[in-house]
Amino acid sequence: MEVPIFINRTRYEAPHEEMTGREILALAGFGEDHDLFLLQGEGDPTGGTPIGLDQQIRIEAGQHFRAIPGNRKTSADRDDAAAARR
Repeated sequence: MEVPIFINRTRYEAPHEEMTGREILALAGFGEDHDLFLLQGEGDPTGGTPIGLDQQIRIEAGQHFRAIPGNRKTSADRDDAAAARR
């Protein structure tokens, strides 16, 4: 049974009643470089509750999620990028 949910204001049909954060991101075409938040309805002033990549949650019809680019760069990544530009 597919369950209608919204990710960044776009409707998707969740294929399962329980999914991980990683699966929800993938449903909308986002990778692990994004952070996922469960909103308390569209326009949630709190910014939402963070959902981990491996965190399993129960999907309910009409839930709203927000996916935003994550900030997972380490200082080593920045050093490598700076060295590549030289």
